Amino acid sequence: MKLPDSLTIPEYIRNFRTHFELWSEAVRELCIQHSIELGDLVPYTDGSNLIASVSAEAIVKIFPPFHRHQWQSEWQVLQHLAPVPLSIPTPKLFAFGERSDGWTYVIISKVAGKSLEIVWPTLSLPEKTSLLQEIGMLMAHVHSIPVGSLQNLPPDWNTFLQDQKVKAPARHQGLGMPDWFLAELPAFIDSVFSNFPCEKPVILTGEYTPFNLLVHQSVGQWTLAGMIDFGDAMIGNREYDFLGPLLFLCEGQPAFVEALFHGYGYPQPKADSALRDRLLLLAILHRYSDLKRQIRIEGWLNRMNSLRELQNLLLPR
Repeated sequence: MKLPDSLTIPEYIRNFRTHFELWSEAVRELCIQHSIELGDLVPYTDGSNLIASVSAEAIVKIFPPFHRHQWQSEWQVLQHLAPVPLSIPTPKLFAFGERSDGWTYVIISKVAGKSLEIVWPTLSLPEKTSLLQEIGMLMAHVHSIPVGSLQNLPPDWNTFLQDQKVKAPARHQGLGMPDWFLAELPAFIDSVFSNFPCEKPVILTGEYTPFNLLVHQSVGQWTLAGMIDFGDAMIGNREYDFLGPLLFLCEGQPAFVEALFHGYGYPQPKADSALRDRLLLLAILHRYSDLKRQIRIEGWLNRMNSLRELQNLLLPR
């Protein structure tokens, strides 16, 4: 089966990805090619690529040509982490490659556990605090792993950050951010952009979000059970990885922020103004920055009138 080579991104999202009958045969062909046992084929409705469960043990992910960078990150990072004993499981890489039609793929193992996105709203404050500390510890462990062969993983960090800086005003205007945000943005970016510490780059998975962390309950305690999806991994400044938990999980709660940074072993941002500025800047420059959607604090935008107020919301003193 030949997958289309001329889909635009909107066509892919609206008319292709969600119609499993259009790409299910490609999944079957890859399983046969790599001798992967075929069971019930079940597509996943979320995610940005073509993803399907093919058995109790395996998942096939097919990447359109415009997501080739995600494929490169996925297989290279999984391959790099395979011999490293992490505190929680990550998918095993069974196969990867490029199809004759230019689409790329990985075949990976399933990881047991429930999505933290589903479980999080049901948790108590102590349970959330404990999990955020555990996430901080996991981040610190991954950041301690030598970059090694991943040092040339695209994109180049400095080029990426510069590109994001140039695009940020137009991006956030297009996303409908308020006038006070847009007015303060250029000066804030210019004042903070050159203040990142000169330190050894680390493996940034970008996956410390509730969508890509799995949990399980043992003896009445919820703990991390796995981490999935490495398509957005890159090599760069360690502080970039704090954004997922800060935006999606910390809810502007001082105890949650403290637990995350304590688990990581990093200075508390409430006492470090330069760190607070860098974290806010990275949230603004993030590859997928969309603060209206990502900050999970009810009615937060109606209470803000400045970047400083936004910073204090995300990183309470």
